[in-house]
Amino acid sequence: MKSLFNKNSKSIFFNATIFAVLFVTVQCSKDDPEPINEEETITTVTLSLTKSGESTATTYTWNDGGTAPSITLAANSTYSASVTFLDESDPSDVEDITEEVVEEVDEHQIFYQIQGAVAAIASASDDEKDSANNPLMLKTVWTTSGAASGSVQVYLIHEPTTKSGSTREAFGGETDVQVNFPVSVQ
Repeated sequence: MKSLFNKNSKSIFFNATIFAVLFVTVQCSKDDPEPINEEETITTVTLSLTKSGESTATTYTWNDGGTAPSITLAANSTYSASVTFLDESDPSDVEDITEEVVEEVDEHQIFYQIQGAVAAIASASDDEKDSANNPLMLKTVWTTSGAASGSVQVYLIHEPTTKSGSTREAFGGETDVQVNFPVSVQ
């Protein structure tokens, strides 16, 4: 009885098997790119401000598609502030995006662009820091002086090229969300 495979057929079969194994090994190598982290939907931004010496925070909430509420601050005062980001696109499954921002602190930066002399904003001592010890600006201290009006524009920046600057453009990266809060200091 003759073999179904002659010498050449066996060689071709052997080479095809080796090629298939190598192909699968190369395709599953450790050099495969990381999956792209899909941007989150942010529908709600809340600023919470607590005047020094007081225990109750005042919250100012912006919802996607709406206008940010006006913030009223007292002159010559200091406030502890924090910001939160939510995805409320599905009311039965509200997602706190703030947690993800903290987990990915190296890839995020919060920036406050101030229009008018409404407040000086600095990182709070209990603010989150990235691996290079840069503050995230999730928790801040707002200091007012005299009466003024203007605005504070809050930006959540994804993958900034730098973590310092005095304008939004200086940070680079992509804007995940931006909200303009009118501010009045009385």
